[in-house]
Amino acid sequence: MENENEHRTSRSRGSNVRRTILIGVVVVLALAVGVGGYSVFSLYRSLNSMNPGASGATRSTLNLNQRINILIMGVDSRDPSDPGRSDSIMLVGFDPVSGTINVMSIPRDSRVNIPGHGYDKINATTNPDYFSDGGIPLLERTIEGMIPGIRINYYAKTDFAGFEKVIDALGGVTINVEKRMYYKSADTLIDLQPGVQHMDGKTALGYARFRHDTVGDFGSWGGEEYGRVVRQKELFKAIIAQTTALRNVWKLPPVIRAIEEAVTTDLLPADMLHLALAFKDATDKQVTAVVFPGAPGTVDKVSYVIPDLETLRTKVAPLFGPLTVSK
Repeated sequence: MENENEHRTSRSRGSNVRRTILIGVVVVLALAVGVGGYSVFSLYRSLNSMNPGASGATRSTLNLNQRINILIMGVDSRDPSDPGRSDSIMLVGFDPVSGTINVMSIPRDSRVNIPGHGYDKINATTNPDYFSDGGIPLLERTIEGMIPGIRINYYAKTDFAGFEKVIDALGGVTINVEKRMYYKSADTLIDLQPGVQHMDGKTALGYARFRHDTVGDFGSWGGEEYGRVVRQKELFKAIIAQTTALRNVWKLPPVIRAIEEAVTTDLLPADMLHLALAFKDATDKQVTAVVFPGAPGTVDKVSYVIPDLETLRTKVAPLFGPLTVSK
């Protein structure tokens, strides 16, 4: 432990504890719970309520012969003055050919080259008060520039006011808590003991939010990543595992109702249905957690996560890039 702590020389800094993390699993739930006996009409109606014409798209662009990358963002809607910064960002790549899923958390403090604005923290891209053209398209262009050769096909934005209800509707999730986690403030209590435990929504959110240790949001050493971004992906896989027990007509309705209140996406309802069908048998075994290549650092007295651009280009891009079809 002492050697580990010596390497934990820096932590990502960001907004205060009230800003929750992205649990990008909410839209994946809509895909993972899929059809499993639920009527196509009912599922379609629920998926339609998740997409209030966010993109204005009317024609399908879904190609189930190619990788489908969905950018999933989370914001804390409890703060009505929040102009829209992405508190957490997750890139999820679906491979319909192999039935596998790659998922990578992108630290919110990553120092990136924002098109038209120069270098800044990536979570500033969606803030229209910070950049006049701030929004999801700017975030998408920024990530595509950081990881050459990939294309982000769709986005999903989650509102965490309903996240606890989603987890509770699932019947909770099972997580192996890696260490003691304790934090208390005026409006937050996180109190977790190490070990495998089944969590309700409130407890799971606390697990994913916890960053009050020597690592914080993101740490990297020995070729591994640590901190809150890792817990996001662990929770992602746990929820995928949990949905395997829920894919039947009796258990799906409350889950779908909870999801539809928490997701805004530019995926057309019919495309979500087709994607759900393509991954209806997916389990956590098909999910690969991709390490974000970077390290905490300081530039001009500002704390960032500094991405390793060469590794992003050579190692990460192929995991989210176009599929190579064997002839």
